Amino acid sequence: MTDRFSALSDEIRGFARARDWEQFHSPKNLAMAVASEAGELLDIFRWTTQAESDTMRGESVRDEIGDVLICLIMLGDRLDIDIVDAARAKVAKNETRYPAEAHKGKTHKRVK
Repeated sequence: MTDRFSALSDEIRGFARARDWEQFHSPKNLAMAVASEAGELLDIFRWTTQAESDTMRGESVRDEIGDVLICLIMLGDRLDIDIVDAARAKVAKNETRYPAEAHKGKTHKRVK
């Protein structure tokens, strides 16, 4: 894990510990928190055009992206999963599953 990411993880862990909130952070609750925070992010973009969404960088977008990341970090921490390693492993799987030469510029998953 990178130093910045490790420091962020430590900060999030300390924040929850200082408030005795770890008792509420079961994997089920944290997974639901990821989904609900992602829903709040989606709500900001609802009914915007592609062009409008490309320019949205306000505080509410930034806050919700932060909330999603915080919840993912806490879930990974609770399950002892390094989320940076998990993401890298998934990128490697996707490299094999969706080779660039077959999928470049295409939105569908299956190549015909």
